Amino acid sequence: MPRGSVHFVGRETELTQAHEDLQRGNYVAISGMGGVGKTELATQYAKQYQNNYGGITWFNDRASNLAAEVLGFFIQLGFEIPQEQGGRLLTLQEQVAWCWLQYPQADLPILIVFDDVTSLDNLREVVPSDNRFRVLVTTRLRNLDPNFIQEIPLDVLSPEKALKLLKKLLGKDRRVDNQPEAADAICEFLEYLPLGIELVGAYLAQDPDLHLYIMLERLQQRKLAEAALQDRETLNSTQLGVKAAFALTWDELEPLTQQLGKFLSLFAPQSIFWDLVIVVATDAEKTEDENEEETRRLMWTEDELNNAKKQLYKHHLLQQVEDSKGYFYKIHALARWFLQKQLADAGEMKLVLEKTFAIKMINLALRLPQSPTSKDIEFFSVVVPHLEDIGNRIIVEINQADKKQIVSPVSVPNEQVIKIFIGVKRFYEEQGLYQLVETWCQKCVNVCQALFTGDHPDVAISLNNLAGIYDNQGRYSEAKPLYIEALAMRKRLFTGDHPNVATSLNNLAVLYERQGQYREAEPLFIEALAMKKRIFTGYHPDVAISLNNLAALYKSQGQYREAEPLFIEALAMYKSLPVRDHSVVVISLNNLAELYHSQGQYREAELLYLKALAITKRLSVHDLTQVAASLNNLANLYSDQGRYREAEPLYIQALTITKCLFVADHPHVAISLNNLAALYYNQKRYSEVEPFFIEALAMTKRIFTGDHPDVAISLNNLAYLYSDQGRYSEAEPLYIQALAMYQRICTGDHPNVALSLNNLAGIYDNQGRYSEAESLYIQALAMRKRLFTGDHPDVATSLNNLAGLYKSQGRYSEAEPLYTEALAMLQRVLGDNHPNTVTVRNNLAILQRQLTPVPIWQTWLSWLFQLLLGILILPFYLLWQLAKKIIKLIRNS
Repeated sequence: MPRGSVHFVGRETELTQAHEDLQRGNYVAISGMGGVGKTELATQYAKQYQNNYGGITWFNDRASNLAAEVLGFFIQLGFEIPQEQGGRLLTLQEQVAWCWLQYPQADLPILIVFDDVTSLDNLREVVPSDNRFRVLVTTRLRNLDPNFIQEIPLDVLSPEKALKLLKKLLGKDRRVDNQPEAADAICEFLEYLPLGIELVGAYLAQDPDLHLYIMLERLQQRKLAEAALQDRETLNSTQLGVKAAFALTWDELEPLTQQLGKFLSLFAPQSIFWDLVIVVATDAEKTEDENEEETRRLMWTEDELNNAKKQLYKHHLLQQVEDSKGYFYKIHALARWFLQKQLADAGEMKLVLEKTFAIKMINLALRLPQSPTSKDIEFFSVVVPHLEDIGNRIIVEINQADKKQIVSPVSVPNEQVIKIFIGVKRFYEEQGLYQLVETWCQKCVNVCQALFTGDHPDVAISLNNLAGIYDNQGRYSEAKPLYIEALAMRKRLFTGDHPNVATSLNNLAVLYERQGQYREAEPLFIEALAMKKRIFTGYHPDVAISLNNLAALYKSQGQYREAEPLFIEALAMYKSLPVRDHSVVVISLNNLAELYHSQGQYREAELLYLKALAITKRLSVHDLTQVAASLNNLANLYSDQGRYREAEPLYIQALTITKCLFVADHPHVAISLNNLAALYYNQKRYSEVEPFFIEALAMTKRIFTGDHPDVAISLNNLAYLYSDQGRYSEAEPLYIQALAMYQRICTGDHPNVALSLNNLAGIYDNQGRYSEAESLYIQALAMRKRLFTGDHPDVATSLNNLAGLYKSQGRYSEAEPLYTEALAMLQRVLGDNHPNTVTVRNNLAILQRQLTPVPIWQTWLSWLFQLLLGILILPFYLLWQLAKKIIKLIRNS
């Protein structure tokens, strides 16, 4: 919220009218031209009537996404905004409506101020409808819909009020009283616009010897030159007066201050954090993309910048504002237009300033870590509005190019444009704001296709990124054609082997793997690996990545013998790289450990997990997310071994780290919740399990819009719990919902679909609904046999489950061959001592004991034993009965 001016005069009528209209529950809009004092009036109202409200919240719409700003405000308050409801994706408008419902209750109404609204339609999407809110709007729009909002038009000041304002600005100075005609003429020349009067008043206050007549004459002279400033837009005479005032102030600025003013006109005007300006404007962040000569011409020191900033602030060309993040600066739109005009006339320096700004902002955006923490997000939240502003101005330039209109001063080299959109995309993606991610990815595709006709590497990248966001959300049918298009384009662009072609092959292969289409995925992974080996001689991280990917595919199919040497080769390659990236070494250690874990080779797995954890702890200052992941991996191993006391503190530590790193919802937090809940589930600590599973499910639903595998996993987890407790009526709909979700996500056969079929069959089996269970077990078994050629643990699991069903029904002859087949398969895949192998062996042994006929001599011997036992016991029994009767007779006598 702006501080407000101590020189505020007039507007008493408008203040009273605004308060009366607001108390009647109306939406109120203060409308008027730029510089007329709309924001100042809203600020003064909020200050004067703050005791009438239980809270005041301020939003600014200018050059920003108002819906995103509202959502960001509630995220800062700690709210976890849902992404979907009832299986349906929520729109931004519905998400905002949900936010208003969560606003803390108060005894008094809440005042919501939407400052500088540029579109009534945008306002309708975010304005709260609850009558406990009072909504005050400032806007340059006029003739607003009277059925929606009560408009208070704000005109320029009256001559009397304008003169009073000028006098107040000069303080004890008596020039207004001594030169009343000149003072009146100055106000008239500025057409009583508050902004113009404030600027001229500030100028006069700095020069107490300047006569008002000279001031008026100089203003009039500058006005004659203002015709040259009308090339960007059509201005009315009042705006001309403001520009004359700006020009007069401009002439009094030092050259460095003028240059800084031009540079600041490139920033998005609503939130300029000064530390960011220092980083962008100084040589501290020089990169390879910057020209040495251009950088030398911009070698400003921090002291020089601070002094120039003070001069701009002193002359009212900068405004200081405070919010939850601290103090920042903003530039009034009129002032920015003037500064941009000065930039346009700066000759060669214009290109230097524009290029420096664009490259520095792009390089800042690319520094966003792969797994950013809440602190990272907070820092980059001050960068992204300026990237968005550049991106939107580029879009305007492209749209206006055919019309031959004057374009915005962006001057970003074409090859750098895509980096702007990638930076914005990653910022929103890491927060789970996938609708905004998709919007910027689509914008990126449109911009790249407009900049580069035909095939181009950046077009392929933009297609790949859009496919990636669909892929990560489980929207595989939308991702696939984009991946295929990007791959085809790269093959046309790059003849022979090329890293980008290999990347596209890998991306498409990963998509197929996620869909369970292993036969389609394997040749692509193999082709990508072979291509990278031809491109990169010797050890290279890209080759190691492909080795890991192919190994992971084999592991998914239960082909452990094929997977192990590839994982080992990838790990050795990472360790042998000249500049070792410890994070990828950790990932490779974990991959190999998970393979051993899956095979029941717990000792080998534990050693690798411990090694990975030790490395991450040494490097924890760089990436705590890897520490949490390593803790979870080791805890999973201990949990599977029944070492619950060792697993629990590791799970709790991992959950604590992720909650500290990610204040809002995040997939890592949901994973940690599910892991800890699963541990308690294995220990039958049901009262502790359920809240964690429910919280994890709610979080994944908020993170992922629509269908997503992580949501289905959380549904299954909660259903497991209910099923184990015999709460079948609660478990069944969750299993059905998870199955339906997987079937929508995965076209055709998929391991997760088979798993869900198996889970649902299990609950029917437990309830004695054998015919329903049998059908699902058979479907799951058939699907797994189609998915996995040869032996696989999942196929053995299905054989064991179906055999168990037949055993429960007394269909022993049908159960035995299934148990036998499952046991042989597990012995080949996992070995004799794996827990799964032991379980199936025991199941088969129990069945075989039931099937083995008892010899007749054993039957006769059993009968004889029972007869002898009866003979021995009978006398004692008869004596006992006789004694009871004697005692009864004695008592009755």
